[in-house]
Amino acid sequence: MAPSDSGDDDNRVRLRAESVSDVEVISALLQDAIIPGEDMTYDRAGRRFVMVANRFCWDRRPLAGVTSETGAPVYERRLCGVRIEGVNAVEAAGMPVTRRGALFNLLAITVADAADARVEILFSDGVSLRLAVDGISILAEDLDDGRPTSVMPAHDRA
Repeated sequence: MAPSDSGDDDNRVRLRAESVSDVEVISALLQDAIIPGEDMTYDRAGRRFVMVANRFCWDRRPLAGVTSETGAPVYERRLCGVRIEGVNAVEAAGMPVTRRGALFNLLAITVADAADARVEILFSDGVSLRLAVDGISILAEDLDDGRPTSVMPAHDRA
């Protein structure tokens, strides 16, 4: 996992994944991100898949001294650009024909087969994307300083 070497102290995340364990870190960072359908694209000529995720900042504590109208803690969401390089094909499952206006809740990014280098992006409601790649090369980078949210994602426990 290679962090940013920009020297910025603005607390923006910039991570590069080049191994299965690196992808696990990026997956945890992006868990519960909300991604508009029109903010995902496969650039066939450039062999890259790009998406902009509105990520819940699991890596940050609630904002100090700030509460919602109900007294609940206030957290943060940030826009995060994700670029996957060396993509040869994208296969979708459960994806609506028209993604415009659709919002997808990211559950995980996994490496389905390290030998064949297939990256899977799993969303709620059984939606997934499988990317055939040359190797693992993913960059995730915060694009803004974030905005407050009083809504913390919750997970059903079975």
